[in-house]
Amino acid sequence: MEGRIRKAYSLAMRDHEREPSIVYAPNASKAKSEFYSSVSDVWDISWRVFLRDLAWCRREPDRDQKLPDRHPLTASLAPGILHCVVHAHGGKGLKAGYRDHFYAPDDDWEMKAAFYHGLFDVHRKDRGRDGRCDMVMYALTPLGRNVADGECETYPRAWS
Repeated sequence: MEGRIRKAYSLAMRDHEREPSIVYAPNASKAKSEFYSSVSDVWDISWRVFLRDLAWCRREPDRDQKLPDRHPLTASLAPGILHCVVHAHGGKGLKAGYRDHFYAPDDDWEMKAAFYHGLFDVHRKDRGRDGRCDMVMYALTPLGRNVADGECETYPRAWS
C-alpha cells in the first residue's frame, strides 16, 4: 500500500526577508494561488503584481507529506460510526490528527459499535448527574487512527 502524497512547493517573494513559504498543492499553479490567497490580505497586492514579485515556486519533494490510502475496514462501517472516528481524530482537513478522544453518553450505540470494532478504548467513565446517563471518554486505538488517517483529504480546501 503506497498511500497518497501531499505535494510540497516552496514559494518566495522578491525583496522580502521572510523565509520561503511551504504550500501543499497538487500542482504549481494551485500552489501559487494558495500562496497568493495567504499574502494578498496582508500585502493588498493584485495578482499581476504578485506574479511579478514572485521570486520562485519550486517543487520540494523532501517536504511532501505521505497519507495512507483508505482503510479496508471503512467500507463495512456505518456512516455514523465513521463520523465518530474521524471527529475524534480532529476531522478530515488540515487539523486532522490533533486529538484522539471522543466524549459520549454511555448509551450511545455508535460509540459502543466503534468500541466493539476495536476503533476505541474506554479511557474514563464519569457518573451522570441529575439522573442523566453516565458519560464515557473514548480514546482512539492505533486501528482507529489508521481508519481516520485514511479519511483525511489530500488537499483540504482551506489551509488558513
